Amino acid sequence: MEGTNLSFSLIIAFVGGLASFLSPCVLPLVPGYISLISGVSIDHLKEGHQARTHARRAVMLNSLAFNAGLSLIFVALGAAAGFVGSAITSNPWVRVIGGLIIIAFGLQLMGVLKIGALYRDTRKFSDEKPRGMLGSFTLGLAFAAGWTPCIGPILGGILGLAATSGGWQSGLVLSAFYAAGLAVPFLLTGLGINKFLSFYTRFRRHLHKVEVVSGVLLIVIGLLVATNNVTRLASYASVLPNPETWVNSWAKRSNTATGGTATTAAKPASSYAVAPDTEMKTLEGAPFRVSSLRGRVVVVNFWATWCLPCRAEIPDFNRMQKDYEARGFAVVGVSSHDTPEMIRDFQSVVRQEYTLLTSGDDAPAQFQTGPGRPATFILDREGRIRERFIGERDRAAFDAVVLPLLDETIAQNK
Repeated sequence: MEGTNLSFSLIIAFVGGLASFLSPCVLPLVPGYISLISGVSIDHLKEGHQARTHARRAVMLNSLAFNAGLSLIFVALGAAAGFVGSAITSNPWVRVIGGLIIIAFGLQLMGVLKIGALYRDTRKFSDEKPRGMLGSFTLGLAFAAGWTPCIGPILGGILGLAATSGGWQSGLVLSAFYAAGLAVPFLLTGLGINKFLSFYTRFRRHLHKVEVVSGVLLIVIGLLVATNNVTRLASYASVLPNPETWVNSWAKRSNTATGGTATTAAKPASSYAVAPDTEMKTLEGAPFRVSSLRGRVVVVNFWATWCLPCRAEIPDFNRMQKDYEARGFAVVGVSSHDTPEMIRDFQSVVRQEYTLLTSGDDAPAQFQTGPGRPATFILDREGRIRERFIGERDRAAFDAVVLPLLDETIAQNK
């Protein structure tokens, strides 16, 4: 999951799973599938409490096995998409084409396009009911592998999102959330078939609306992927719960609007926390502490070799290191999961012209980076954390913090 802030994408994936469950060719069939995998008739499921209690064990165990098989296929597809995507989506044209494909899936759901392949159902079932949990698990595998109608465009959109998520780990987690969005209501239906049937009676007139809303969601995802804005939007969403971030952001905008210079000095510099002084390692294995850079304005960037948003920030950090080094500025890149060998191999593809370090889990934990990458901290000359960015930013965002800190210290020394 590390490599990009996925909180926003995970919500999209889970909602995509719910939309798949509510689609016209899934929702009406759910009771039938529950009956098929459990061996309990729908009429029996609708009977009194004692009958439901007797059947509940069979329904839940077999539903869990069915959804495990279903989810295994989706998770494998998501991990594969993330793995392949991390290798090829550095090419902007690949990202654009992928975004256009997701948009096409959205138009398919809305009925604007008619892609014949997405209307073929390749599921093959025998007339025999599956035997036991293993049979239900196998049926779930077959069901997911051959399920292209309705769910195909939504699943394709989620896989496209996984391909741009930064690696197989992120793709796996995204597809797991998609599978959960599909599996959770399926399991709840098994526990309350009467409530489901009552819900379906009221909801079925809205089935086409689900397709339209799902199509719009896919089009939005496609546009974000094509324009490389998924991570940026996710990073903005990730800071919404933090009131202090709102206040600081408002203060900077007010300063700029009134002709002032954007600055991090919304509160006294002495009130900011000093950065953790965790020992890290250089690529040669020598110990290194951020405190050794006191007297400089420092950017500490937590990154990973397989993180596409991290890669996008590297050219800006290279230029900032070159432009501001003489004024007492330094960039430090910290990877908590890559080995020195992996980082050296990465340098043959993307050169980083600043200090590179490795660390275990202690440094990210003490800096409170959260699960996302990149995570960037800007320190003043006293080693205090003056700004924290989660997710990709451009140079303008970094300069808005770094330049006032450089000028601030120079003014104090005069």
